Amino acid sequence: MNKIITGLALLVIFIHAGCRKDSFDYKMYQPTIDDIDSIYLSTTDKMMVADGQATLNFIVEAYRTVHLSSGKDSLEFVDYRLLPEGSLKIVEERSGTEVGMSYSTTTVPFDTVKFHAQIGSVKSDTKPVALRPKPVLPSKLYVDVIFHVWELNNTHPTYDVSSYQPVQQAQLEEAIRYMNDVVNNKVGYSPNGASANIEFRLAVNNPAGLELSQPGMNRIIYSDNVKTNPLAVSFGVNDFVNYVNANTGTLIWNPKEYLNVHVIPIGANYALGTAYPAKQLAIPGEDPILGVAGTAASEDDFVMNFANTCAGLPRTVLFPGHERKIEAFRYIGTFYGLYTPLYSASRLYSDYCYDTRKFDGQDKRNSYSFATKVGIDNEKYIADNAMDDIRYPTLLSSITVDQVARMRAVMTRCPGRMNTKDQ
Repeated sequence: MNKIITGLALLVIFIHAGCRKDSFDYKMYQPTIDDIDSIYLSTTDKMMVADGQATLNFIVEAYRTVHLSSGKDSLEFVDYRLLPEGSLKIVEERSGTEVGMSYSTTTVPFDTVKFHAQIGSVKSDTKPVALRPKPVLPSKLYVDVIFHVWELNNTHPTYDVSSYQPVQQAQLEEAIRYMNDVVNNKVGYSPNGASANIEFRLAVNNPAGLELSQPGMNRIIYSDNVKTNPLAVSFGVNDFVNYVNANTGTLIWNPKEYLNVHVIPIGANYALGTAYPAKQLAIPGEDPILGVAGTAASEDDFVMNFANTCAGLPRTVLFPGHERKIEAFRYIGTFYGLYTPLYSASRLYSDYCYDTRKFDGQDKRNSYSFATKVGIDNEKYIADNAMDDIRYPTLLSSITVDQVARMRAVMTRCPGRMNTKDQ
């Protein structure tokens, strides 16, 4: 018995010894200052308003040279945050000041400030940024907004009482509140952000002067009666647009008094039929609005239909999820002549605004999964414009000085959209 036990013990020891893995002292690569061979710096914009709020949030990338077995060299990304604290310095060259990872100013000591990043003895290229004075706040304008909210009739076969969510008054209030914050530059720090000094407010009275039971809300109960094709299985955008055009007397409130917003039961990836301004009044001494080809004979020179007097808003925008704001301005901005700041060869500056940052959606360096973009000037920036496509990551937090000027010009000179008040 002892021989058997001894033999089993030796066998276990032999098997254990045969299964032991070779050991190796693994250690993660830890970069040093001397490893850095190249630095990229983006100031994130080519110009900035000197108002103390507009901010350049720098993007810095560091690289080291790796010698490959093929005999070629390759630049490899290095996370500079792993270097000892204080290794990275960003310097404004004209003042000689080290500025850290962001920069803002309230003065214009130079027409242009210049920055470079440095780690050890390695410097990035110098990047200039033009300073522009804080714009004068324009006169206050008010816009009365009526949301025409399309709600499915609860007798319709597709109505599901367990899942259907009617639009609530609180959602319209939140949409207006956040839209005002954005257009009046209360939430963003964009380098060229500005206040439009416009207050959108929920309409209190209907066109007959009667007080609305819910400010800003005109609830429309719909069913198959709105379908252009009665045999269609589902509802489409054109069904609602065509129905509005056939009933303009009740579904488009006076465009000179109200901003008509139709909340259409559709997703954000559909075109909603709102046209860009077609005509403008010729004002002596003022430059024409770029991209608005026609000349209006009077304030009444417009077509009373959905495309020319209404903003379409996807219903899903009012249900963004708990982690997001109700970000409706992009659709309102379109009505007032603003374009998505995306590269287009057909328009001057792509959106008729020189100070918006644009990227080429066909550039493979630009992913629709991240807010970081590579602009058409090959410089990186974080998308933050309120006219960005809301389906993709972006801060949607501000509009620029040029966008403010363009929007206010359309509001006061393009018939069908001239619905502002001074009190």
